[in-house]
Amino acid sequence: MRKPIDSAIFLAACTALLYSWSTANYHGFLIAASLDSDMMERSFHQVIYGGLIISFGPIILMLIVASLSLFFWSHAVLPSYIDWVRGSIKSKRRVIKIRRYWIGKRVSSGIEDQEKRRFNRVALYSLAGMAFILSLVYFENKGQQQAKEIIDRHMANDNSPGSMVTVLINKSEKKLRYLGCGAKNCAGIERNTNKVYYFSQSSGYSFTYTRKNVTSASNG
Repeated sequence: MRKPIDSAIFLAACTALLYSWSTANYHGFLIAASLDSDMMERSFHQVIYGGLIISFGPIILMLIVASLSLFFWSHAVLPSYIDWVRGSIKSKRRVIKIRRYWIGKRVSSGIEDQEKRRFNRVALYSLAGMAFILSLVYFENKGQQQAKEIIDRHMANDNSPGSMVTVLINKSEKKLRYLGCGAKNCAGIERNTNKVYYFSQSSGYSFTYTRKNVTSASNG
């Protein structure tokens, strides 16, 4: 009987994953947007929540793909394979021949089985570590793409009213393209000069929207 996984260890592992993914994604965003990491430092809660948001889509997609693959294997491939093996003696002999070709006829001793299990564990841990590294690369590239899209739209003067903020910097009102916020500071880029400004959240900022005129319908 397998020993159940300790809930504390599981929670710690999930927290570490979310923290790593969020940090990689945010790091990629800061690099692509040329923002100062010290000025844009985030709190622990911001990091964990950001990791949850960015990982939600990939995790759901992975679960869907895994579920469909298991369903296809258990309901289509495996039953067809079993029916094929049971169908004739020739098929059984072919399966035995293939099995002996890859595994051989030799019966492994206890020490050999132990070393083989150890190799399987090491291989599994290595694959898990490689998958973790590749996931960090994926989320960092995702953050870079997000920053690049924002900067490209800004350079093309394709800033929607909802993406702009108005702040007071050195007693001067600035209208900036909002880039993001850390734990204490936010950043924005100016439309004409393309200068990046950092401003404290305590000073406050406001999003600006363009109000549309509503024409009332005439009676009659």
